[in-house]
Amino acid sequence: MDRLPSATTFCHEYEFFKEVEVGKLSESWISEYGSAFRFSGPFSEDVLYLADPKALQHILQTSSYHYLKTKDTQNFLRRVFGNGIVTVDGNTHQRQRKALNPAFSASQLKTFLSLFQRSTEHLVNKWQEQYFSEERNCQEGDYRDIPMTTWLSNLALDIIGESAFGYKFGALENKDNTLSSTLRHLLRLYSFSLWYFSDDSGGSGLSKVTTFLKALRRELPVDPTFYNPMNPETPLILTREDERFNRWLEAAEAAAKNILREKAEFGRQGAEEGNKDILSASEVRSNSIQDPKKRLDDKEVLAQMATMILAGHETTAGTTSWLLYELSRHQEHQQRILEEIHAIKSAKLDAGEDASFTSHDYDSMPFFNACIKEALRMYSIVITFTRCTDRDDVIPLSEPVISTSGEKLTQIPVKKSQRVIIDITSYNRSSLKSVWGEDANKWNPERFLNSKNLQQMTTLGVYSNLLTFSAGVRACIGWRFALQEMQTIIAGLIPTFEFSIDPTIDVFRAQIGGMVPMVRGKETEGPQMPLRVKPRAFNKA
Repeated sequence: MDRLPSATTFCHEYEFFKEVEVGKLSESWISEYGSAFRFSGPFSEDVLYLADPKALQHILQTSSYHYLKTKDTQNFLRRVFGNGIVTVDGNTHQRQRKALNPAFSASQLKTFLSLFQRSTEHLVNKWQEQYFSEERNCQEGDYRDIPMTTWLSNLALDIIGESAFGYKFGALENKDNTLSSTLRHLLRLYSFSLWYFSDDSGGSGLSKVTTFLKALRRELPVDPTFYNPMNPETPLILTREDERFNRWLEAAEAAAKNILREKAEFGRQGAEEGNKDILSASEVRSNSIQDPKKRLDDKEVLAQMATMILAGHETTAGTTSWLLYELSRHQEHQQRILEEIHAIKSAKLDAGEDASFTSHDYDSMPFFNACIKEALRMYSIVITFTRCTDRDDVIPLSEPVISTSGEKLTQIPVKKSQRVIIDITSYNRSSLKSVWGEDANKWNPERFLNSKNLQQMTTLGVYSNLLTFSAGVRACIGWRFALQEMQTIIAGLIPTFEFSIDPTIDVFRAQIGGMVPMVRGKETEGPQMPLRVKPRAFNKA
């Protein structure tokens, strides 16, 4: 198997993660070396890079619990989420997932549909009031530049707060509370610091210092951020990033404790009869278990809340922003979605039914859902996973690679502790034309309308052979929630507003924590998606 030539800078891993534009470097590597190769990490570590379907299936599905998160990844996640389902491994992960599964069942998710619809309608009303009312001197046909990332993030935050644990953030109303203000400050500072405080002249997503510290933490027997033998209550090393996430966790846990206290006052009967949010549903399931070792304790419940807030709103908001971006660039696709929505509404009205959409109605629109799938394929918010095997293993390949000695390899032997970087975006988008077709790097929802066009020889992921929601036992537990939320938002916005974009604006996929939209030439302004919006039928407010 090919190995990249000696790194010209700190290491190949640094080169990979410092790239601001997602895919700019990985696409060239894949083109030259294939979808499996080795490159150098810090301290001359040998890192395996993979985007091959069969290899990813083996790691994420077949042998999932043998490919664990690396120590630095796990400790970073613990700083962000606590010991929640995203962070833990092994038996603890199995127990937490089993307790949470009922809360994310298809039947439970249907109970959130009206909340999704009410929240989207609230966003529509806010736009009408703020941008298109008579008081704003808006005339018929006028468009307004609306910052999608801000509005959709606020919408998703309101939805996740109320649906997950009955907490009203009031983000669309711009209400301020300790938890929401801390969260906004955290995300803004984190995104800006990753860009601005780079030690590279061109701006970067990762500094050499950060790369070194991450590598050092992997080499140490314990992470000093969490362990100080002289004083367990005080970390030995505390970076500015750690301080920000500590403030977030403190605020999240304080708010979570208040919510749990309120729920405890209602008791179990209240949760079962009238409080069907995710937290209540999972607690009901967990508390029914006789063995206390199999339950979620209070700290674990708090961690799930932090996880759902951070992981459950920015990812959905980001994907929805990218979807509206592509629909703005492809007006004909926006029109096809509008026609499908109108067809469903007309059929319901002709049958004398309530015009409100059901889950079945959303699922029954083929092109509408093809566009959602294509957005999930092209714009995976999570860019990479990092894993480390706990045993010697052999990883199979769907596409052979050539070794440095010229041998054709159909599998890769790995030793225990081998670190593996899984490139989600390369698998989803640019690396495998055999999976997605010759136009794999272009927007084309039509690819999902005819399954014969997709040669899905290797089954991967939980939805449409995409890796966006991960795969196997560690696949995103809330993927159906996110999908239904996106369906509801798009179906609520497209009939009311027409979306377009200034053709002179160059929006690119930036690597800042995850994949975010940035405007080229305005990178220091942070993530943004400025779209032009106007009402389809002008209504004076």
